[in-house]
Amino acid sequence: MKIITTSGTKALKIIPRTFFAGTINLKLTNESTGGVVNTTATASTDKNFMSFTGTFGTLVEGEFYNLEVLLSGATIYKDKVFCTDQTIDQTNNNYYSVNSGEYNTENSFDNDYIIL
Repeated sequence: MKIITTSGTKALKIIPRTFFAGTINLKLTNESTGGVVNTTATASTDKNFMSFTGTFGTLVEGEFYNLEVLLSGATIYKDKVFCTDQTIDQTNNNYYSVNSGEYNTENSFDNDYIIL
């Protein structure tokens, strides 16, 4: 699964069924709405990977997409994509949070209470 942001260009590295250097077609399908975003990108081979940069326009935060990489109408790669603008870095324990920005937690450690 790939994690991308909601806007801008996305640089991806994949291991496709067929390696190709040149213009490829990218198809991104929203899993919940079925909306399709089509675009083209220029691919290059990078050792055992194929890398490309695609511009998908504006995507929806917190949505899953199905990515298909097409070469002359044939699918050479499929993957699931999750779209978020949150900073995700597992080495620093920054994980995705569904509740990000929804509520504030209290970080005080006093357990005092008042009885009237």
